[in-house]
Amino acid sequence: MIALIKILHIAVLLLSGWLVMHAMSYLIPVSAKKLPRLFLFFGCLLLCSMTIFIGDPFNILATTPVFLIIVAFTCNGALWQRITIGLMFSSTILSFNALRDNYIHDLLFSKTWTQYGHGYLISCTFILPFSLILYLCTRKFAPDKDYTLSDSMWHLLFLLTIIPLGIVLSIVTLFRPSGFYFDIFLHREYAFLLLIALLAFISLFWCVTVLARQRKLEQQNTFAEINRRYYESMEQQHFEIRRLKHDLANHIQVLSALPEEKRAPYAKELSGNAALSQSFTCCGDPTVNAVLTVKKGVMERCSIRLNAEIDIPSPLPYDRTDICALYANALDNAMEACMKLDETYREIFLKSKAGKGLFCLEISNPAPVLENGTPASKPKKGAASVSGKISEHGPLLPTSKPDKTNHGFGLQSMQEIVKRFHGNLEIKIENGIFDLFLYLPLPEYPVRNQS
Repeated sequence: MIALIKILHIAVLLLSGWLVMHAMSYLIPVSAKKLPRLFLFFGCLLLCSMTIFIGDPFNILATTPVFLIIVAFTCNGALWQRITIGLMFSSTILSFNALRDNYIHDLLFSKTWTQYGHGYLISCTFILPFSLILYLCTRKFAPDKDYTLSDSMWHLLFLLTIIPLGIVLSIVTLFRPSGFYFDIFLHREYAFLLLIALLAFISLFWCVTVLARQRKLEQQNTFAEINRRYYESMEQQHFEIRRLKHDLANHIQVLSALPEEKRAPYAKELSGNAALSQSFTCCGDPTVNAVLTVKKGVMERCSIRLNAEIDIPSPLPYDRTDICALYANALDNAMEACMKLDETYREIFLKSKAGKGLFCLEISNPAPVLENGTPASKPKKGAASVSGKISEHGPLLPTSKPDKTNHGFGLQSMQEIVKRFHGNLEIKIENGIFDLFLYLPLPEYPVRNQS
């Protein structure tokens, strides 16, 4: 009987540690390497198995910093995020253990069971349903895994965590029992205080979710406003091109009326206007045509060659600002990289297709990796393959501009659009070729009118 209880006790602790570790993974990125994950599992197991007696300060004072150190070295993210999330989980588990070991245990089991240790082993199994509830609630209500909060928000959450933690530490470490046993009936107020602290920690988890969602909405609004302004600017440039082309007849009339000596200079100035020479109708989507018309003119002035293969027979069923943001931001980044190279290597390959339920866009360009302006290898005809080594920065690369506060939103805006439409975005660098590939599912509803 005793052996069976001990086996059950070990199994419960192992499962509880696993649940707590995976609950943490929904709020903080956990290292993908096996050894750090093993250490984190050990830390969660330590939390779940730790006995917290009121009046015995050693366990809680030793376990909390050890767990925080483990989280700091086994999880990713900002330092304050790791400290705050680690403190939330350790405080939550240890608060429950204090309630379990001082109140639940004595209420459910007689002194005989307590004397032989059977009641203690069985009461320890209560950590399993608590860990399971914590895991299920975290999985259901957790924010997106790539959520971000500012340092000031993490500082605020850290300070809010300190308050209930101070309550728990005060109860456990400052109490001095008059006798050998802690009398739960004489100190019922401690049970209420521990329960309040436990509810406070759970509320803090919900605060993380609410703040993350609010942050996401703010980012979406920011990106939407940036994309709208970008589209309006692009539309204005395209309108100027159409207007100049429309005025071509008037220019011809002026030429015919000018004297001979003024006709040649006027014709030369008119022929040098890039707007009159640009006409890039490559597909059935007018927004894509407008973006490529404007960008192609910029590329020609910068001696950048554009090789485009586009198969979009009809207008895309997305908002025009989103289409503009995807193409314009991707091309802007490619042009910025090409401008760091010698003119010989300035070349951009664009592939785009819409059909069979998917819209795909792929842009590749040589990456400026050498100091003399020569790429590692010149891109071959057609876009680079999407197979290869994923960039160490993941889906988002940091901006190379000096002003990182006001720049670097291009790729973030693209990723936000891709996520909103449940697509995928990949950035890869292989053999000196920078390759951006994204796809979006095509909605089933009828194509909108973009005219």
